[in-house]
Amino acid sequence: MRSALRTGMTLIVISLLFLAFNLVWVKKLPDIHWDFSQEKIHTLSPPTQQWLATLENPVDLYYFNSINAPQKSRTLRRYGQRVDDVLKAFERAAEGMINLHIIDPTPFSEDAYKASLFGLDDSQGFLGLIGTRAGHGTQRIERFSPDNEPLLEYEISHLIYSLMHPERPTVGLLSGLPLDEPASQLLTQIREHFNLVSLALNIAQVPPSIGTLMVVQPRGLPEQTLYAIEQAVLKGSKLMIFIDPVSEMSANLASTDAILDRVLGAWGIHMSTDKLLVDNLYASSSPLGPEMPTVLHPARLELPRQAMSTDDISTWNLNNVTVSSSGALSQPLKSRTLFTPLLQSSRQSALLDTERFASATAFDSLVDETSNSGQHHVIAARLQGPAYSAFPDGLKGKPPGLQKAEQIEVVVIADTDLLSDAINNTGPNSNAQFVLNTLDNLSAAETLRSIRPRALNPTRLHVLDAMREAAEKAYQERAGELERRLERTEQAWQQLTPQLASLGTQAVDTNTQLQALNKERLRLPMELQALKTQAYAPLLRFERNLKLLMIATVPLLLCLIAWVLCLYQRRRRSPTVGIYH
Repeated sequence: MRSALRTGMTLIVISLLFLAFNLVWVKKLPDIHWDFSQEKIHTLSPPTQQWLATLENPVDLYYFNSINAPQKSRTLRRYGQRVDDVLKAFERAAEGMINLHIIDPTPFSEDAYKASLFGLDDSQGFLGLIGTRAGHGTQRIERFSPDNEPLLEYEISHLIYSLMHPERPTVGLLSGLPLDEPASQLLTQIREHFNLVSLALNIAQVPPSIGTLMVVQPRGLPEQTLYAIEQAVLKGSKLMIFIDPVSEMSANLASTDAILDRVLGAWGIHMSTDKLLVDNLYASSSPLGPEMPTVLHPARLELPRQAMSTDDISTWNLNNVTVSSSGALSQPLKSRTLFTPLLQSSRQSALLDTERFASATAFDSLVDETSNSGQHHVIAARLQGPAYSAFPDGLKGKPPGLQKAEQIEVVVIADTDLLSDAINNTGPNSNAQFVLNTLDNLSAAETLRSIRPRALNPTRLHVLDAMREAAEKAYQERAGELERRLERTEQAWQQLTPQLASLGTQAVDTNTQLQALNKERLRLPMELQALKTQAYAPLLRFERNLKLLMIATVPLLLCLIAWVLCLYQRRRRSPTVGIYH
């Protein structure tokens, strides 16, 4: 009896000590976090930690994450937890300057009403962030997307930086093209986010107050202006420059300028002025002119998400970018600058002479020429690193200026037509967002620009990627002609078929030609689907076998363990049975 009482008292004392430890002492222990991931994605980068430690004014962050929303996928739920972890890391690193509020808004609740009022997206359940600062405006991230995971740290930092610095940055505009009419919509959007200052075309020096330049088709600018641009870049100004072998906004502009080519070469970039980029895979359909039929235009490209960099600020939150009659960028072998592609063509692309585009009847043959090139071409790139002056002796009558710089920051786009309203209005695209992202990043302070995206290792197998690319190439090689025939058939069918202007019945047209076109419209999609099934059949078989192997591995392993245990138990019992006999 005494032993049982002693045991009971011991258990009670241990329980009380355990409760006291959790209620009092656990809060006083240091908050230790271990990050075992290879890319250290659960740890804020040193530039972010240093910047957060310098915050002078408190901010409030309201993280809306509807965890149990029925329309939210499992991927979004996992990513919501990832965002939660990063936000808590921001709160810890800010040392009291960030007040994080985590909210799980239920349907039709006051929290859900507030989230909708501030413009958060609820199409897949709330997963957004609202930031406030006393006496200033409100910033928001409408929706966190798993596609932007490498940019998550920058995305949150950008919101906090915008709260701390609400003033609009200044951007200087120098254009060798008239932009007021052909690009009026984009210029309006730029003026909403930046203080846009138009500079004279013959300036001798960029004003020191302008730290970011936007230069469009500088081939029409005088030598003095090109020298001023170069000296500004070498002194530390950031530059976004658009160059184009053939600009559809001004066909009369000269396409060659040796001085500009020399300046670009000194920075470590080159673009052929007599070559246009055509792409069989990304080619889009567009009319040749007013009231003219739609044709497949191999030089007007709709670049999807896979054609963009996944870990650069310029391509943040983009879906597709449309370019037209663009060139291709390359880097000289001896260049020391870091060359980062932002926009690229597919492997079914090629560079062709500009004279080949004089006649629209050659479009079909031009598309065929690109199907087997097997090479990506860079349409936009970011340059970072050391650079030299292309004017070692300065301008005539003036002493030499700055001759080199240890670090320049330049974004080059081999197309000017992505700025035009004519291209942007052809369909939904992210052209304006691409320009705004780039200008925003270039004009940001060094503390924000030093926060680099996290380059995450892809989880897909390289074998599957290679097989997917081979299947896509095999399909495009055989389907190109059928797709063009189907497009021509649709155009002919639309010309012969009257459009219904009102409700009601209409007699069926029994025209022989129309019936033949209807048969083609039915047969060609079936052939295309059969070709696609045949081209992707090896890939689908490999994926199915791989899934079966992964599914069957665990049961087989468990059966093997059970079989081994069974043999072991049987052998242990065998000697015992022999003794009793």
